[in-house]
Amino acid sequence: MFTFDTGDIYLAITAGVILSLFYTERTGAIPAGLVVPGYIALMVISPVSIVATFMISFLTFLVVMKVIGKFTILYGRRKFTAMITTGIIMKAIFDFAFPQFIPASVSGLIAIGIIVPGLIANTIEKQGVLPTVGSTLLLSGLTLGIVVASNLI
Repeated sequence: MFTFDTGDIYLAITAGVILSLFYTERTGAIPAGLVVPGYIALMVISPVSIVATFMISFLTFLVVMKVIGKFTILYGRRKFTAMITTGIIMKAIFDFAFPQFIPASVSGLIAIGIIVPGLIANTIEKQGVLPTVGSTLLLSGLTLGIVVASNLI
């Protein structure tokens, strides 16, 4: 279906960051972190991985807010650290249990990929599920469109 080269990866991440900034400035909704739309756009070859990423993110949100939050006071950097760390652990468990769902197009972006669920979970906590998922998917689609269009030129 799609094969992404190194230039496509740079373009996707950069376009995702720029689109995220403009979108946030215009609407006030945060698309789950600046790098997330570019990363999700590169996962288009494996829709199951996209769904799994959002499921891991929501599970991360629940674990941090409903379990960890019962034992410690979470605010600011503490909460962000808990989201990122829990997201990394959840993503690692998923990746080791189901390695077939790691798309080859993002295998070189493992460093970004492991923090994505925590970034999404943190944004879900701030603004809710629908604005986070909706804005992230919208910007991921726009980012993918830019990458595909660049390959047609």
